[in-house]
Amino acid sequence: MVVSKLTTPPKCVHISVPNNGEDPTIVPDTVKSLHEVTSENETSTELTTSRPCLTSEGKIWPASAAIHPDAYFCSKLPRIDHWDHDQECTVCLTDKCLLLIGLSFITEKIQSVKRVPLNAIHTMRMGNLVSARLSLLPPRPYGAVQLIWGPITSTKWTVMWNPMSKDVPTAVFHHHPCYYSIKPLDSMELFDCDNMASRLREILEIHAVQPSHEDIVLHARFNPLNVFYNQSSLGFCKDRNGVNF
Repeated sequence: MVVSKLTTPPKCVHISVPNNGEDPTIVPDTVKSLHEVTSENETSTELTTSRPCLTSEGKIWPASAAIHPDAYFCSKLPRIDHWDHDQECTVCLTDKCLLLIGLSFITEKIQSVKRVPLNAIHTMRMGNLVSARLSLLPPRPYGAVQLIWGPITSTKWTVMWNPMSKDVPTAVFHHHPCYYSIKPLDSMELFDCDNMASRLREILEIHAVQPSHEDIVLHARFNPLNVFYNQSSLGFCKDRNGVNF
């Protein structure tokens, strides 16, 4: 794979998991453990984890919540959408759900969040990516992992034909381009799809989901903007000469 020049590796994102069943909260890597906070100030009040993900200005909420480091796992991976576009995705795995987050580490803004309960995932597929019959799109000669949490065949055509739709009940992930960097990067495991697949396999066994090893079919057949979009890395968070998107 030809590695394009991407932005500086993103800071690790932590997930605070509330005990009241609410959605996890995204906080930066500067969060302290509850033990450290208590040691610094014995009279400090209990920290809350029921805050929204964003401030009113659209920024990531400041770090002020204690977390349990074994309760989450995050990776930064490309997600192939139903129009065969590569979209950079922050994949966060907790003990109850999978969070698919569109997060810009340059502007520090969350663009989208998809919460998938682990008990809703019924298929995990690992294998080579293959194009659909009569597809005119460039082949992808590498492997990936696919998760399915709903009936794809009965998904409305208005959803499948909408390139901006986030309601297709499937996700396909593969290695981030940074994983192939000639120069070793910090937190290389953040970009390793195999690492995420191993964690998913372990936690989905609890829900009786066994991974199948077979080809992953990409059903998109024709998209005139596909080559330009993917070759230009438009789905990745980059600093493009002062223009960030």
